[in-house]
Amino acid sequence: KLLDSGQRGLYPLFRQCALAVLNSGAETDNAKEIFDRYRDFEVHIKRQPWGIHLEMHHAPGSAFVDGQMIRGIKEHLFAVLRDIVFTSNEILAGGRFDLTESASITNAVFHILRNAQLLEFNTHPNLVVCWGGHSIGNEEYKYSKRVGYELGLRGLDVCTGCGPGAMKGPMKGATIGHAKQRIERGRYIGITEPGIIAAEPPNPIVNHLVIMPDIEKRLEAFVRFAHGIVVLPGGVGTIEEILY
Repeated sequence: KLLDSGQRGLYPLFRQCALAVLNSGAETDNAKEIFDRYRDFEVHIKRQPWGIHLEMHHAPGSAFVDGQMIRGIKEHLFAVLRDIVFTSNEILAGGRFDLTESASITNAVFHILRNAQLLEFNTHPNLVVCWGGHSIGNEEYKYSKRVGYELGLRGLDVCTGCGPGAMKGPMKGATIGHAKQRIERGRYIGITEPGIIAAEPPNPIVNHLVIMPDIEKRLEAFVRFAHGIVVLPGGVGTIEEILY
């Protein structure tokens, strides 16, 4: 399915999400502008005895340093691949989940998070989800960093929608708090979905990325996954999260 560019294939979806990840750090949040600028972008997927090899053509230059892809972006790219394939094979086509029934949807969300190795049973409940807008003012951004810093000092990990603005600020602050406490395995988790990843690509601090199938399952993942929730300044998307 990854090689199939037809209506039932996964290639168009993977290409779209891969381009968004490679475009991390871009100043625009206009998805159409990004896709138009890199309309020649292609991913060639080559089978190898030990797995697959991804070959990029006409990819954004900002994703590379001295001809090598930045390690964090590479990890995000394979997270996209992992989640798209798992969701297609196990959640949508596997026949195990009735996605019209509430409890089954919750079960599907659990399996996606578990497959991404985000559910750690032997750790203290220390994950705080931070909601907020991707396009906020400088004062609000500095405040979100301060919130993340205070969370990091208390040994708390941060989960956001993975984009810029109020989704990046808490992670950036938490890295300083963790560094002061000599916490080496801090988790900065980004949860997104294909419909918004181009407008809100993963920020560079995210070290665990998961792609949910749609916005509703993304919202449920936040609520089920969190041990605490902080709401920062935002827009209609943040209001939707609060109402959920």
